[in-house]
Amino acid sequence: MAPRDVHPYTSFVNGTSISDPGWYSHGVSINGAGRLVLTSGQLGQFKDGSFPDTFGGQVKQAIANVVDVLRAAGTSPRDIVQLRFYAVDWTLDAGADLVKPVIALLTEEYGVTYRPLTTLIPVAKLAFPAAKIEVEAVASVGGLSRPWTEADGHLPPGGASAVARPVPSVEVDAIVVGGGFSGLAAAYELQQAGIKTVLLEARHRIGGRSRSQPLKSGPGVIDMGATWINKWTQPAVYALTEKFGLETAEQYTDGDEVFQCIDGQAVRSSDSHQDQASADDVAAKVQQLYATIAEAAEQRDIRKWDDFPQNEDVSVADWMIEKGLYDDAAIRAQCSHLTSAIVGREPHETGAHYFFDYIKSCGGWVSCVTEGEYGAQSLKLKKGTSSIAVALAAAMEPGSVIIHSPVGSITQYGQKSTVTTVTGQTFIAKKVVLAIPTNTYANIRFSPPLPRAKKALVSRTKPGIYAKMVLTYASPWWRHAGLVGKFTSMLGPICFSWETSDEATRQYSLALFIAGRRASEWHALSELAREEAIIEHLATLVGPQLASKARDVLEVNCVEWTKEDFIGGAPTSAMGPGLLNQYGSALREPFGDLHFGGGELAYEWKGYLEGAVTSGQRAASEVIKALASGSKL
Repeated sequence: MAPRDVHPYTSFVNGTSISDPGWYSHGVSINGAGRLVLTSGQLGQFKDGSFPDTFGGQVKQAIANVVDVLRAAGTSPRDIVQLRFYAVDWTLDAGADLVKPVIALLTEEYGVTYRPLTTLIPVAKLAFPAAKIEVEAVASVGGLSRPWTEADGHLPPGGASAVARPVPSVEVDAIVVGGGFSGLAAAYELQQAGIKTVLLEARHRIGGRSRSQPLKSGPGVIDMGATWINKWTQPAVYALTEKFGLETAEQYTDGDEVFQCIDGQAVRSSDSHQDQASADDVAAKVQQLYATIAEAAEQRDIRKWDDFPQNEDVSVADWMIEKGLYDDAAIRAQCSHLTSAIVGREPHETGAHYFFDYIKSCGGWVSCVTEGEYGAQSLKLKKGTSSIAVALAAAMEPGSVIIHSPVGSITQYGQKSTVTTVTGQTFIAKKVVLAIPTNTYANIRFSPPLPRAKKALVSRTKPGIYAKMVLTYASPWWRHAGLVGKFTSMLGPICFSWETSDEATRQYSLALFIAGRRASEWHALSELAREEAIIEHLATLVGPQLASKARDVLEVNCVEWTKEDFIGGAPTSAMGPGLLNQYGSALREPFGDLHFGGGELAYEWKGYLEGAVTSGQRAASEVIKALASGSKL
């Protein structure tokens, strides 16, 4: 059941091996979203400071004072879940004077049928010599409803402010919004430069699109997000593994690949592209497709965005049509596979300019799709890529990385900026670094608003539709069969795969990716149906002789990145036709004291850990320079 379908409720319970408590309960379970209201100890004291002469009279007045406080907080005695009594010179004879007013209040005046938790603490004396009783209450209100008060007339749109919840602001030199690799890299660099910095992460964990987790079925760690780095072509992220002493392992490369054509035929070869081409009559066009993409990407200057030919600044699909490469179903399927695998979107959704810029930023076509010494899939981390994020956070000032803190607004007025979380906590700083996916900027209210060009761009980026399922087995049966673990399909739901095993921990896994249109269709299935679809597709790809081994799964793990809060997709947020050419200059440009990081804003290796790290480092450098000069960039 989805959390939104769980209505708040309170359940009182009694222990089965304990005697019936009578007029109170042993325990309470408060379920669902709501408000918890606590009172301070209320004496049986009149407003003028005087006290009733008797214990019973003070009990009644103390209860009346508790009710008054609860009403002021927007609740009532019917919401009480716990009462605590401090009684002077307590004797059992005084029990009736205490119990009767409480029961009368709850049952007769408010119709309460449950029995709240109670604690009675005898004391020698209270703060005032005349005081005989002090009462504390805890009330639970389901949901966030409460009566309107006059203070609400002064609240800004969207919720409470310091008027309603006077939590002191935290003042620092810099605030980093986003705890992915880019935000962590920025915050780390800022702190290393002696700049007092806090990082706010919306989710319950750090790492962004990196998510490493231990297996349940045995030792070993698997990556459910970003997995690979390269020693030679990705120096920034590799330097972090060296800095923190994190062990890497080369990607397994021995064996044949399997390629499934549009007609469903599965072809096994050491070069799946070559065999796919030879399996049908469009061989020449397939090779031409790859060569044309590689050439177009190579011609891009990733530091310039306004020199792409206007007549070619169309979708990838339209660009291919213009080049005469889109008139065959097999070619269209291949093109769909490429854009889906690389940016998570279909050819008609992806701008040609953006697509070629993206590929060039990753070292070219061959680098994107290969492993080996210079391929993007070169090295894995023994403890998963999240170990880099953990190491970065651990190296920062204790308490400066704050999770569960979605940012609701960023305000720039005067000499400093104010960042407010959706829970109402405020942070004040001279500089702010925004290091989140561009598709999530809409979650934040900017005052003043973002410049037109930047707003126009980030409001149109589309997060990649992506999922990753990792199947873990008792043994690497594909290796035994002479396969490398790379399965590519033009039909789906599996789009492509890599093996991600670790011999040291005897962890044998296949990482299977579902992307683009096929992912959208697959997302609509139930969880069990999604799992079955992937396993059965793998069984089809390996053939009847190995199908039973493919189905003999030890453990299944899956992350549907499209459904991840505050991320919305992977591996990046793609741009449609014309956006990069028209608005590219605004992408990284600071806005007042607000600077921009994130993997999408990298020059090199967009959508990869390397790009996230270098983009964060760039934003940090901007802040360091600006603070040193006392200027706004």
